Parts: sequence; structure tokens; C-alpha cells
Amino acid sequence: MSVSDRSAEPRAFTASLITACWSTQVIHAAVRLGIPELLAEGVVSSKDLAARLNVPAGPLFRLLRALAVLDQCRHCGGDQFELTAAGQYLRKDVPGSLHVVALHWGGRTWAAFTHLEDAVRTGAAWNHSGREGFYSMAERPQEASVLNRSMAQQTLVVAQAIVDAYDFTRCRDVVDLGGGYGALLSQVLKAYPHLQGASADLAYLESDARRFLNEAGLADRARFIPTDFFASVAPGADCYLLKFIIHDWNDADAVQILRNTAAAAGAQGTVLIIEQIAPELVACDPQQALVIRGDIHMLAATGGMERTEAEYRALLAQAGLELTRILPTTSSFSIIEALPTRAEN
Repeated sequence: MSVSDRSAEPRAFTASLITACWSTQVIHAAVRLGIPELLAEGVVSSKDLAARLNVPAGPLFRLLRALAVLDQCRHCGGDQFELTAAGQYLRKDVPGSLHVVALHWGGRTWAAFTHLEDAVRTGAAWNHSGREGFYSMAERPQEASVLNRSMAQQTLVVAQAIVDAYDFTRCRDVVDLGGGYGALLSQVLKAYPHLQGASADLAYLESDARRFLNEAGLADRARFIPTDFFASVAPGADCYLLKFIIHDWNDADAVQILRNTAAAAGAQGTVLIIEQIAPELVACDPQQALVIRGDIHMLAATGGMERTEAEYRALLAQAGLELTRILPTTSSFSIIEALPTRAEN
């Protein structure tokens, strides 16, 4: 049951929210074990699966039953199971795969949420957050791979909506700042063949980003710029994208990133902040729940926040940028367009 399902009586509705954590870990365990790939072969016995995975048959049967009640697989009777249409998205290499998202939410994000009470009491995110948390990611390659692949997959799901909402015709060079592998950049470049572009992120991501962009067929138009956006941002582009970047940081850090971006964009450049905008008045609404879930995630995991339109205006003003318009998309994201603040005569 989700926030959008209010058909249950109030106590049952609240109970369903309290116990919702179980599905995250059931799916996480299944993905970690490689179960979706094996179920994709067809109807299979839990005993055969257990032998192939080298795990006890009894516990595996119980995990498969749990997946079945979550509609990720189908119980065909006895100890026979097969993958469902919903469960197909837990496989690694299918279009729209949620495989790495399941790893991310059941691992790093799960650990961050256990810190939520401390974050509320102290205002401090967990100890793997902040600048050092991101800088040291290169020393934790498995965690880094899950995080960055998850971000790329989630970006690809909404990238078309972003491209459809904004006209990049007048641009010539676009930098995807904090762009990781360059997932958003890849879709912008495909939609606008005249564009050149770059993903600008920490140096350890360069080889993976170049591989991703090459596989997207963009090697001749896409590059990678090793970047620490707290230190500086490479100038020269006329459009800078920051998708799901500013929400990671507290106000002081966010202003520093935006100031460096504004300096790089110069007087003629455009800065596009792509985020979920928090409502001024919150209600029990499934679309608002996505934004507020993100805000609580940031509170616990990074020290950042989801901001209202007014909060973005104030933040941009401190960075020497003026919010010129907000473009909604068909996804939960909006595009906040900002230009350098014009000096008054």
C-alpha cells in the first residue's frame, strides 16, 4: 500500500506505511542473489534455484513466496516460480531496468535512513555524506558503481521529459555539471545533433563516463571534464545543467556551487537547475510524496534538501543569478532557468 492508496481504514493505512520497509529488503536480497536473471529463463523449481545459488532451499522458497506476493514473480504451484512482467525490471540489462536502483535503495540509502532520527536531532547527515563522502567514493569502487549506475538509470527515465520541455536550439555547447556518466547529456545531444557537450564530474568517473558516451554513439560530440565544482567550473559553454545536484547540499555549499557555475557561464550563459520543487503547502498526494520522500532522504543522507520556488529564488540571488522561469516537465522534475543578475545602472 502506498501514500496514494487511501482505501483502507486509517489504522490499516498507517500500519501499511510502518511495515513498508520489508519490500525494499525482499527485492534487494533477490537482486543481490541474482534471482531475477535465473527466473527469466522460465518456470523453475526453488530447489533447482537453491542448488545453482548454493543456498538452502527452505529460506530461498520463502523469499520467492515473498517476491510472489509483491508481484515480482508468480507462484505456479508447489515449488515452481516464474518472473512476472513487473519483476522483469529487476533484471540487469532490460530497458528501464531497476536492478541497480534496488541495490542502491537496499544498500546505501537504507543505511542513510537508519540515521534519520540523529539527523533530525542534530541537523547532521550520516558520516558518509558531504564533500568527503563524495571525494572518497573512488576508494569504494563497488559503492561508487552502484550509486553512479543508479543515478544514470534514474536520469534516463526522465531525460526525455526534460529534453521535451526545454528548447536547446540556441545553445552550442552544454556542460552536464555533476553529470556522472553523462546520462542526461547523452539525451540532449541525441535530440540536438548540432550540440557539443561534456559531463563534468570527479576525475575517478572519467573512464566510465567515456565508455557510456562512446556506447551512446556520441564520442565525436561528447567529452569529459574532470571537475570539483567547489573549486571551479570550466568556462566556455553557453548552457550548464545541474540535475539533482543542488538538492544534495546545504545552502552554503549550494551557493558556492552556483557561484562557480555562474562564473563559468559568464554574462551570456544559461544555468538550468533540474530538481523536484517542494510545495509551499503539503498534502497527502502521491506526486508530493515523491518530492518529500526525496527531502527526507537528503536530510538523512547528504545534509541537503528539496526546496520551494521561493527558496530557490533566494539561493540563486546569493549566487549572482536570477530565476527567469520555471518549466514543468511530464516527470516530477522542473527546469529552473537562471541567468546572471544584470547590474543596474
